[in-house]
Amino acid sequence: MSFQLLTAVRCHTNPITISLFDDHPPIGRGDVVEVQGPASSGKTHLLYQLLLSCILPRAKSSSTSSSPADQGTSAIIYDLDFSFDILRFRCTLAKRISCLFPTFGATEHAELVQASLRRLHIFRPRSQSQLAASLKYLPSYHATRMPENEIGFLAIDSISAYYWPERLREEQMHHFAPEKARNRSDTLCNVLAALGDVIQLYSPVVVLTNWGLHAVAQVHHSHGPAVLYKQHLRHFPMLHNMSSIGARAAPENYNSSIISRPIVLAHRISLSCPTTSLPSARGSLVSRQEFQDREEIKGKGRGVVGLITSSSVQGNRLFEFLISGDALMQKLQTES
Repeated sequence: MSFQLLTAVRCHTNPITISLFDDHPPIGRGDVVEVQGPASSGKTHLLYQLLLSCILPRAKSSSTSSSPADQGTSAIIYDLDFSFDILRFRCTLAKRISCLFPTFGATEHAELVQASLRRLHIFRPRSQSQLAASLKYLPSYHATRMPENEIGFLAIDSISAYYWPERLREEQMHHFAPEKARNRSDTLCNVLAALGDVIQLYSPVVVLTNWGLHAVAQVHHSHGPAVLYKQHLRHFPMLHNMSSIGARAAPENYNSSIISRPIVLAHRISLSCPTTSLPSARGSLVSRQEFQDREEIKGKGRGVVGLITSSSVQGNRLFEFLISGDALMQKLQTES
Protein backbone atom coordinates (compact mmCIF):
# COMPACT_ATOMS: atom_id res chain seq x y z
CA MET A 1 0.00 0.00 0.00
CA SER A 2 3.01 2.32 0.12
CA PHE A 3 2.65 3.26 -3.55
CA GLN A 4 -0.96 4.31 -2.87
CA LEU A 5 0.24 6.59 -0.09
CA LEU A 6 2.86 8.13 -2.37
CA THR A 7 0.40 8.74 -5.20
CA ALA A 8 -2.18 10.16 -2.81
CA VAL A 9 0.31 12.78 -1.63
CA ARG A 10 0.44 14.39 -5.09
CA CYS A 11 -3.07 13.69 -6.34
CA HIS A 12 -4.61 17.06 -5.46
CA THR A 13 -1.79 19.44 -6.32
CA ASN A 14 -3.25 20.67 -9.63
CA PRO A 15 -6.71 22.25 -9.39
CA ILE A 16 -9.10 21.44 -12.24
CA THR A 17 -12.14 23.49 -13.16
CA ILE A 18 -14.11 22.80 -16.33
CA SER A 19 -16.78 25.36 -17.20
CA LEU A 20 -19.72 23.48 -18.66
CA PHE A 21 -21.86 26.46 -19.58
CA ASP A 22 -22.08 30.09 -18.65
CA ASP A 23 -23.71 30.77 -15.27
CA HIS A 24 -23.75 27.09 -14.34
CA PRO A 25 -21.71 25.32 -11.65
CA PRO A 26 -18.43 24.10 -13.17
CA ILE A 27 -16.98 20.61 -12.94
CA GLY A 28 -14.31 20.30 -10.26
CA ARG A 29 -12.03 17.64 -8.85
CA GLY A 30 -13.87 14.56 -7.63
CA ASP A 31 -17.05 15.37 -9.56
CA VAL A 32 -18.78 12.51 -11.39
CA VAL A 33 -20.61 13.45 -14.58
CA GLU A 34 -23.00 11.27 -16.56
CA VAL A 35 -23.43 12.05 -20.27
CA GLN A 36 -26.46 10.14 -21.57
CA GLY A 37 -28.05 10.03 -24.98
CA PRO A 38 -28.79 7.91 -28.05
CA ALA A 39 -26.28 6.99 -30.74
CA SER A 40 -24.77 9.92 -32.66
CA SER A 41 -26.04 12.47 -30.15
CA GLY A 42 -22.59 13.96 -29.47
CA LYS A 43 -21.57 12.06 -26.31
CA THR A 44 -18.07 11.19 -27.50
CA HIS A 45 -17.50 14.64 -29.00
CA LEU A 46 -18.44 16.29 -25.71
CA LEU A 47 -16.11 13.84 -23.96
CA TYR A 48 -13.26 15.01 -26.21
CA GLN A 49 -13.87 18.63 -25.22
CA LEU A 50 -13.95 17.83 -21.50
CA LEU A 51 -10.80 15.74 -21.87
CA LEU A 52 -8.97 18.59 -23.59
CA SER A 53 -9.68 20.86 -20.63
CA CYS A 54 -7.56 18.57 -18.45
CA ILE A 55 -4.61 17.45 -20.57
CA LEU A 56 -3.98 20.75 -22.34
CA PRO A 57 -1.16 22.98 -21.12
CA ARG A 58 -2.58 26.11 -19.56
CA ALA A 59 -1.57 29.53 -20.77
CA LYS A 60 -0.61 32.16 -18.22
CA SER A 61 -3.46 34.52 -17.42
CA SER A 62 -1.45 37.57 -18.48
CA SER A 63 -1.37 36.62 -22.15
CA THR A 64 -2.36 33.65 -24.30
CA SER A 65 0.89 34.03 -26.21
CA SER A 66 3.07 33.40 -23.16
CA SER A 67 4.62 30.09 -22.22
CA PRO A 68 2.41 27.49 -20.52
CA ALA A 69 1.80 28.02 -16.81
CA ASP A 70 1.63 24.24 -16.28
CA GLN A 71 1.51 21.07 -18.32
CA GLY A 72 -1.97 19.86 -17.46
CA THR A 73 -2.84 16.52 -15.89
CA SER A 74 -2.93 12.96 -17.15
CA ALA A 75 -6.15 11.28 -18.28
CA ILE A 76 -7.32 7.68 -18.20
CA ILE A 77 -9.84 6.60 -20.87
CA TYR A 78 -11.64 3.26 -20.78
CA ASP A 79 -12.81 2.90 -24.37
CA LEU A 80 -15.42 0.17 -23.99
CA ASP A 81 -17.18 1.05 -27.24
CA PHE A 82 -13.87 0.96 -29.16
CA SER A 83 -14.87 4.30 -30.67
CA PHE A 84 -12.15 6.64 -29.40
CA ASP A 85 -10.62 8.07 -32.59
CA ILE A 86 -7.08 9.11 -31.67
CA LEU A 87 -6.47 10.79 -35.06
CA ARG A 88 -9.61 12.89 -34.73
CA PHE A 89 -8.72 13.73 -31.14
CA ARG A 90 -5.18 14.71 -32.15
CA CYS A 91 -6.58 17.06 -34.79
CA THR A 92 -8.89 18.67 -32.23
CA LEU A 93 -6.00 18.96 -29.78
CA ALA A 94 -3.74 20.61 -32.37
CA LYS A 95 -6.39 23.18 -33.27
CA ARG A 96 -6.98 24.07 -29.63
CA ILE A 97 -3.25 24.48 -28.94
CA SER A 98 -2.87 26.75 -31.96
CA CYS A 99 -5.64 28.94 -30.52
CA LEU A 100 -4.17 28.96 -27.00
CA PHE A 101 -0.65 29.83 -28.19
CA PRO A 102 -1.06 31.81 -31.43
CA THR A 103 2.48 33.21 -31.44
CA PHE A 104 4.17 29.82 -31.18
CA GLY A 105 5.74 28.29 -34.25
CA ALA A 106 4.85 24.99 -35.88
CA THR A 107 7.64 23.15 -34.04
CA GLU A 108 6.51 24.43 -30.63
CA HIS A 109 2.90 23.53 -31.43
CA ALA A 110 3.94 20.00 -32.40
CA GLU A 111 5.93 19.60 -29.18
CA LEU A 112 2.93 20.69 -27.09
CA VAL A 113 0.67 18.26 -28.98
CA GLN A 114 3.05 15.35 -28.34
CA ALA A 115 3.50 16.31 -24.68
CA SER A 116 -0.29 16.45 -24.21
CA LEU A 117 -0.83 13.08 -25.94
CA ARG A 118 1.75 11.46 -23.67
CA ARG A 119 -0.57 12.31 -20.77
CA LEU A 120 -3.38 10.31 -22.36
CA HIS A 121 -3.70 6.62 -21.41
CA ILE A 122 -6.30 4.49 -23.21
CA PHE A 123 -7.49 1.06 -22.06
CA ARG A 124 -9.94 -1.21 -23.88
CA PRO A 125 -11.35 -3.86 -21.51
CA ARG A 126 -13.49 -6.50 -23.21
CA SER A 127 -15.90 -7.14 -20.34
CA GLN A 128 -17.19 -5.54 -17.17
CA SER A 129 -15.03 -7.92 -15.16
CA GLN A 130 -11.93 -6.73 -17.02
CA LEU A 131 -13.01 -3.12 -16.45
CA ALA A 132 -13.36 -3.74 -12.71
CA ALA A 133 -9.93 -5.40 -12.59
CA SER A 134 -8.34 -2.56 -14.57
CA LEU A 135 -9.79 0.05 -12.20
CA LYS A 136 -8.67 -1.97 -9.19
CA TYR A 137 -5.07 -2.11 -10.38
CA LEU A 138 -4.93 1.47 -11.70
CA PRO A 139 -2.90 2.64 -8.64
CA SER A 140 -0.27 -0.01 -9.45
CA TYR A 141 -0.18 1.13 -13.10
CA HIS A 142 0.16 4.72 -11.96
CA ALA A 143 3.03 3.93 -9.58
CA THR A 144 5.00 1.87 -12.11
CA ARG A 145 4.21 3.42 -15.51
CA MET A 146 3.49 7.09 -14.80
CA PRO A 147 4.78 7.85 -11.28
CA GLU A 148 5.51 11.52 -11.97
CA ASN A 149 2.14 12.25 -13.57
CA GLU A 150 -1.04 13.32 -11.83
CA ILE A 151 -4.32 11.64 -12.78
CA GLY A 152 -6.86 14.42 -13.13
CA PHE A 153 -9.41 12.89 -15.50
CA LEU A 154 -11.02 9.47 -15.90
CA ALA A 155 -13.70 8.51 -18.41
CA ILE A 156 -15.61 5.31 -19.16
CA ASP A 157 -17.05 5.38 -22.68
CA SER A 158 -19.55 3.80 -22.50
CA ILE A 159 -20.32 2.29 -19.12
CA SER A 160 -23.35 0.55 -20.66
CA ALA A 161 -21.33 -1.09 -23.45
CA TYR A 162 -21.73 -4.56 -21.93
CA TYR A 163 -25.30 -4.11 -20.75
CA TRP A 164 -26.86 -6.62 -23.15
CA PRO A 165 -24.21 -9.38 -22.76
CA GLU A 166 -24.40 -9.05 -18.97
CA ARG A 167 -28.18 -9.13 -19.03
CA LEU A 168 -28.16 -12.26 -21.21
CA ARG A 169 -25.65 -13.95 -18.90
CA GLU A 170 -27.74 -13.08 -15.86
CA GLU A 171 -30.95 -14.43 -17.41
CA GLN A 172 -29.20 -17.65 -18.45
CA MET A 173 -27.83 -18.16 -14.94
CA HIS A 174 -31.24 -17.56 -13.36
CA HIS A 175 -32.72 -20.15 -15.74
CA PHE A 176 -30.04 -22.84 -15.67
CA ALA A 177 -28.22 -22.25 -12.36
CA PRO A 178 -30.47 -20.28 -9.99
CA GLU A 179 -28.33 -21.11 -6.94
CA LYS A 180 -25.21 -19.65 -8.58
CA ALA A 181 -27.21 -16.64 -9.74
CA ARG A 182 -28.28 -15.84 -6.17
CA ASN A 183 -24.68 -15.94 -4.91
CA ARG A 184 -23.16 -14.13 -7.88
CA SER A 185 -22.10 -10.54 -7.34
CA ASP A 186 -23.21 -7.94 -9.86
CA THR A 187 -20.27 -6.99 -12.09
CA LEU A 188 -21.36 -3.35 -12.30
CA CYS A 189 -21.20 -3.22 -8.50
CA ASN A 190 -17.60 -4.40 -8.73
CA VAL A 191 -16.87 -1.69 -11.30
CA LEU A 192 -18.39 1.04 -9.14
CA ALA A 193 -16.63 -0.22 -6.01
CA ALA A 194 -13.26 -0.04 -7.79
CA LEU A 195 -14.15 3.34 -9.26
CA GLY A 196 -15.04 4.64 -5.81
CA ASP A 197 -11.58 3.67 -4.55
CA VAL A 198 -9.98 5.51 -7.49
CA ILE A 199 -12.04 8.62 -6.77
CA GLN A 200 -11.03 8.57 -3.11
CA LEU A 201 -7.36 8.16 -3.99
CA TYR A 202 -6.97 10.61 -6.89
CA SER A 203 -10.13 12.75 -6.87
CA PRO A 204 -10.21 13.04 -10.67
CA VAL A 205 -12.96 14.45 -12.84
CA VAL A 206 -14.97 11.35 -13.79
CA VAL A 207 -17.13 11.20 -16.93
CA LEU A 208 -19.43 8.23 -17.55
CA THR A 209 -21.12 8.13 -20.95
CA ASN A 210 -24.30 6.10 -21.01
CA TRP A 211 -26.74 4.97 -23.67
CA GLY A 212 -30.18 6.54 -23.69
CA LEU A 213 -32.60 3.65 -24.24
CA HIS A 214 -35.99 4.76 -22.89
CA ALA A 215 -37.17 8.37 -22.79
CA VAL A 216 -39.06 9.36 -19.64
CA ALA A 217 -39.52 13.12 -20.18
CA GLN A 218 -39.35 15.69 -22.96
CA VAL A 219 -38.89 19.44 -22.73
CA HIS A 220 -39.87 21.02 -26.02
CA HIS A 221 -37.56 23.60 -27.50
CA SER A 222 -37.61 25.76 -30.60
CA HIS A 223 -35.08 23.44 -32.26
CA GLY A 224 -36.65 20.19 -31.02
CA PRO A 225 -37.32 18.33 -27.79
CA ALA A 226 -34.70 17.76 -25.11
CA VAL A 227 -35.03 14.27 -23.69
CA LEU A 228 -34.29 12.63 -20.35
CA TYR A 229 -33.81 8.88 -20.27
CA LYS A 230 -34.73 6.18 -17.82
CA GLN A 231 -31.71 4.67 -16.11
CA HIS A 232 -31.40 1.07 -17.33
CA LEU A 233 -28.30 0.17 -15.29
CA ARG A 234 -28.87 -1.10 -11.77
CA HIS A 235 -26.81 0.43 -8.95
CA PHE A 236 -25.94 3.40 -11.16
CA PRO A 237 -24.93 6.61 -9.31
CA MET A 238 -27.73 9.10 -8.74
CA LEU A 239 -27.94 12.85 -8.29
CA HIS A 240 -28.33 14.42 -4.84
CA ASN A 241 -31.17 16.51 -6.25
CA MET A 242 -33.91 13.86 -6.39
CA SER A 243 -36.60 16.37 -7.34
CA SER A 244 -35.25 16.66 -10.90
CA ILE A 245 -37.23 15.41 -13.87
CA GLY A 246 -36.61 11.75 -14.46
CA ALA A 247 -34.85 11.17 -11.13
CA ARG A 248 -35.84 8.20 -9.04
CA ALA A 249 -34.93 6.70 -5.70
CA ALA A 250 -31.93 4.42 -5.39
CA PRO A 251 -32.84 0.86 -6.40
CA GLU A 252 -33.90 -1.50 -3.64
CA ASN A 253 -31.25 -4.04 -4.64
CA TYR A 254 -28.42 -1.53 -4.16
CA ASN A 255 -25.56 -3.67 -2.86
CA SER A 256 -24.09 -1.66 0.01
CA SER A 257 -21.88 -4.60 1.02
CA ILE A 258 -19.93 -4.27 -2.25
CA ILE A 259 -20.12 -0.50 -2.79
CA SER A 260 -18.93 0.77 0.58
CA ARG A 261 -18.66 4.36 -0.72
CA PRO A 262 -21.67 5.05 -2.96
CA ILE A 263 -20.86 7.30 -5.91
CA VAL A 264 -23.03 10.38 -6.36
CA LEU A 265 -23.41 12.31 -9.61
CA ALA A 266 -22.54 16.00 -9.62
CA HIS A 267 -24.02 16.58 -13.09
CA ARG A 268 -26.17 14.69 -15.56
CA ILE A 269 -26.08 15.83 -19.20
CA SER A 270 -28.86 14.41 -21.39
CA LEU A 271 -28.38 14.82 -25.14
CA SER A 272 -31.02 14.52 -27.85
CA CYS A 273 -30.57 13.56 -31.47
CA PRO A 274 -28.76 16.28 -33.43
CA THR A 275 -30.51 18.78 -35.68
CA THR A 276 -29.22 20.96 -38.49
CA SER A 277 -29.95 24.26 -36.74
CA LEU A 278 -27.23 26.75 -35.91
CA PRO A 279 -27.46 28.25 -32.40
CA SER A 280 -26.36 31.80 -31.79
CA ALA A 281 -23.89 30.68 -29.17
CA ARG A 282 -21.81 32.18 -26.44
CA GLY A 283 -19.84 29.61 -24.50
CA SER A 284 -17.09 29.09 -22.00
CA LEU A 285 -15.98 25.56 -22.87
CA VAL A 286 -14.73 26.59 -26.31
CA SER A 287 -14.21 30.21 -27.23
CA ARG A 288 -16.09 31.81 -30.12
CA GLN A 289 -12.66 32.86 -31.45
CA GLU A 290 -12.01 29.28 -32.48
CA PHE A 291 -14.42 29.82 -35.38
CA GLN A 292 -12.54 31.98 -37.88
CA ASP A 293 -15.60 32.74 -39.93
CA ARG A 294 -18.97 31.75 -38.53
CA GLU A 295 -20.64 32.06 -41.93
CA GLU A 296 -18.39 29.30 -43.30
CA ILE A 297 -19.85 26.73 -40.89
CA LYS A 298 -23.49 27.75 -41.26
CA GLY A 299 -25.47 24.77 -42.50
CA LYS A 300 -22.50 22.43 -41.99
CA GLY A 301 -22.78 21.86 -38.25
CA ARG A 302 -24.97 19.62 -36.13
CA GLY A 303 -27.05 21.35 -33.49
CA VAL A 304 -27.53 19.25 -30.34
CA VAL A 305 -30.25 20.05 -27.82
CA GLY A 306 -30.13 18.69 -24.29
CA LEU A 307 -30.70 19.12 -20.59
CA ILE A 308 -28.22 19.54 -17.78
CA THR A 309 -29.10 18.70 -14.18
CA SER A 310 -26.77 19.33 -11.25
CA SER A 311 -26.95 18.27 -7.64
CA SER A 312 -26.30 21.85 -6.53
CA VAL A 313 -28.97 23.45 -8.78
CA GLN A 314 -32.71 22.89 -8.67
CA GLY A 315 -34.46 21.84 -11.86
CA ASN A 316 -33.10 21.25 -15.35
CA ARG A 317 -31.62 23.70 -17.80
CA LEU A 318 -32.00 23.54 -21.54
CA PHE A 319 -28.88 24.05 -23.62
CA GLU A 320 -27.77 23.63 -27.19
CA PHE A 321 -24.38 23.35 -28.80
CA LEU A 322 -23.10 23.14 -32.32
CA ILE A 323 -20.70 20.46 -33.52
CA SER A 324 -18.86 21.61 -36.62
CA GLY A 325 -15.90 19.53 -37.67
CA ASP A 326 -13.69 19.31 -34.61
CA ALA A 327 -15.05 22.42 -32.92
CA LEU A 328 -17.86 22.97 -30.45
CA MET A 329 -19.63 25.97 -29.03
CA GLN A 330 -22.72 26.09 -26.90
CA LYS A 331 -25.33 28.30 -25.35
CA LEU A 332 -27.09 27.80 -22.04
CA GLN A 333 -30.81 28.30 -22.39
CA THR A 334 -33.60 28.88 -19.88
CA GLU A 335 -34.51 26.77 -16.88
CA SER A 336 -37.23 24.16 -17.38
